[in-house]
Amino acid sequence: MDFDALFNKLPTANQSFADLRQDGSVYVDKTAFVCKLANRTIPQILTRPRRFGKSTLLTTIEELFLHGVEPYDGHPSLFQGLAIEQLWQDEKTYPVLRLNLHKLNSNCDTAAQFEQNLINAVAVFCREHKIDVTSKLGSEPRHFLEQFSSMLELIPRRSLVLLIDEFDAPIIHHFNQATELNDCKLILRSLFDSIKDAPGKFRCVLCTGITRFQDLDLGMSVNNFTDVSVSKEFAACCGYTRDELKQYFADHLRYSAAVINGCTPEAVSAKQIDALLEDMSDWYDGYSFDGTEQHKVFSTWSVLRFFADAEARLQPYWSTENGQGEPQVLKNAVDRIDVPQLLDDSRSGKIVVGYDEFMQSSLINPEANPYSLLFQAGYLTFSQPFNNGDELYLNCPNREIDIAFGNLLCQRVFNMRKKLYSLAYINKTVPILASLEPEKIRAHFNSLFEELPSVHYPVHNEATVQGYVFFHLRALGLKPRLEVMTSSGRADCVFDLPERRLTIVFEFKFESSADDQKLDAKLKEALQQIKDHKYALNASSEPKVARFGLVFCGDPSKRGFARVDRADVVKII
Repeated sequence: MDFDALFNKLPTANQSFADLRQDGSVYVDKTAFVCKLANRTIPQILTRPRRFGKSTLLTTIEELFLHGVEPYDGHPSLFQGLAIEQLWQDEKTYPVLRLNLHKLNSNCDTAAQFEQNLINAVAVFCREHKIDVTSKLGSEPRHFLEQFSSMLELIPRRSLVLLIDEFDAPIIHHFNQATELNDCKLILRSLFDSIKDAPGKFRCVLCTGITRFQDLDLGMSVNNFTDVSVSKEFAACCGYTRDELKQYFADHLRYSAAVINGCTPEAVSAKQIDALLEDMSDWYDGYSFDGTEQHKVFSTWSVLRFFADAEARLQPYWSTENGQGEPQVLKNAVDRIDVPQLLDDSRSGKIVVGYDEFMQSSLINPEANPYSLLFQAGYLTFSQPFNNGDELYLNCPNREIDIAFGNLLCQRVFNMRKKLYSLAYINKTVPILASLEPEKIRAHFNSLFEELPSVHYPVHNEATVQGYVFFHLRALGLKPRLEVMTSSGRADCVFDLPERRLTIVFEFKFESSADDQKLDAKLKEALQQIKDHKYALNASSEPKVARFGLVFCGDPSKRGFARVDRADVVKII
């Protein structure tokens, strides 16, 4: 089994359906969803985070309407063997106008440049299909509205397929330029007003993007669109399900399992492949756009990047360092986060948002719920099913996003925008924790808290100490369990270092004064508590438990961990 051959089959660079099929690349069959989307004449919108396969979905619909499912031009149909081959009933073909607003807006300093690119793209379409808008206007169009409206008047009923990719790109690009932002809104409003005013002209209209239509600030221009983003029917239309990974990436799974287990692909067992799938699920699965367990999907980009790694290392690919997510959405979300409230939400293990508040939040609304924006950027997902009007429960989908979300928060609260949680930083920090040396651990956490602005993020009790350490550990990828309750006791913070077969337990105490006797008493109390507690730990995977008492001094003159000590390392028998 040749890695280069497997690598070449990965759709990491080219997202076009036609190219994927013609090149023999892996194509995960989403055409059952395509059939449902394409059969609707009501305009639709689908939002997903970046790198989730939206463009591939659109180009699949484009190919369907351009050529149908039957052989054409002397070669087999690109849909041969796919689900839609048996589902599609429309034998006609249609002209398709696909507008990628990200590309059309790329490198545009002004809205006028974007509008001209939009005019040029439609002009090319009109020439190809012999639609002469000048016959109606009497001259070349000066504005997009007059060009697009004239084109729609000249085409037959139910004849046009309109696909708009990254509809929100111009808004996001010009977000901090008030004049250009308003001009972009006017251009987009003219586009969507034209769609609304000529519903009978379209065979299909589908828009994809990251954020919601509210971010376009178009008012009634888009009230004829149906948002299918959180519909159960289309919850798995982007991303990969576990079954799809097993079906379409069987050879890639076998090769990666061989690298991880140090054997040949032929020697890999079904048990080893299942173990790899479990690990991949921990890292990249868990996205749900309707809250149901059966519709959870893996991050497309992350899975492909993992399979493209010849050394088969499970690691985070989605982070602010490598440009994933959407920076403007993230910036707005992070700037609006109430950190104390987030600490409380994290300790309770759930983030709850009202349905209306969640659905109506947008980038342009200064009162927008930050959790809604983080959902749009891919940092949160639904954790429970819901109906219209329900409260919505959110969480981080997987370990990769835990790291990215912890990174995001630490960059804000610890002033770490220049010192990101790079792999180098993580590789340097984890050994400090694994050393089990109290003074090294105390120095590390104190260096972290020195970067915490006391005015904006005061540390005034044990709970806030727990919360800040919790975010730091998440950014390191350590999956801390905060305030774990068991029948035998309660731990302030528990996390695992599986490579070292070690579990670490922290018991935090807070002392407002710098009095040595009080600090010593708090440390003694913490150590006694963790010696008395028993924890529900897995003896096979966690044979050693190291327990630490940490006392944080809130006095401004000694703000930081004044005492750290370790109880005996306990072997689980």
